Amino acid sequence: MIAAYDSHQPMLFLLRDEQLATYRLSRSQPFTRAGLYSFLSPDGHGIKLPDKPVLVNGPDFMADMSVFPDERHNVFFMEGYVYVDDASAIRKYVRTDGSWIKDGREIKLPKDFSSTEIVRCGDHDVASLVGVETSRYMVLGERSSQQDWLAQVGVRKLFRKFNEPFLISGDYGVCAFPLLDHRRWHTTLGIARLDRSGVRTFSLPYPEFEIANDNLSFSKDGCYLMLQGTWLGGEAPGNTHLLAVQAPECRR
Repeated sequence: MIAAYDSHQPMLFLLRDEQLATYRLSRSQPFTRAGLYSFLSPDGHGIKLPDKPVLVNGPDFMADMSVFPDERHNVFFMEGYVYVDDASAIRKYVRTDGSWIKDGREIKLPKDFSSTEIVRCGDHDVASLVGVETSRYMVLGERSSQQDWLAQVGVRKLFRKFNEPFLISGDYGVCAFPLLDHRRWHTTLGIARLDRSGVRTFSLPYPEFEIANDNLSFSKDGCYLMLQGTWLGGEAPGNTHLLAVQAPECRR
């Protein structure tokens, strides 16, 4: 499922299996993309809208979709549930019989921090939080620092060795973040991959690489990496690179 939103009309366009559905919304809604799945859920069955739209043309894909009616907060869709950042806490909602209900306790946010991304890394939901001049990372659902999965697998050790990244991105349960030079903020010395097995680091084929986008993406099998940036003496800024991962499980 691919979704596109026109705030001027306002119209919603849904594309599935080469079929296009066009909907009209009752009012315009400003939309800010906070994370990869802030608008449409990974399975294509949940969407963030002010209300349910009216079908104008094409098949009615909305018939089997659930609208999450939130207009003010950062929303992060997961598989079958959603996190909402209301500026003071992160709350979890689950989809039940076509509607969304609150599930579990709220997770208090540190003062002056808000979430920029929440992704599934292996069996854990990891939130990237941004403050005035720094970033923080937390595993949602952990109740004490003694259960800090990021510390247990070695991620926080990498944060001390390199500059902390702006966010941890990911999809398919495979997450990534750049290993940034302490002296040159955007210069990337390598890439870390975080999944169910823990964290692994990889070098890049370029001696001097300047990252242009914090959203790094590994393939579902973890054997390919997509990133944007340039290396010293390379092409124009913003080039997208698809790199094959050199690892034993990828040699087949």
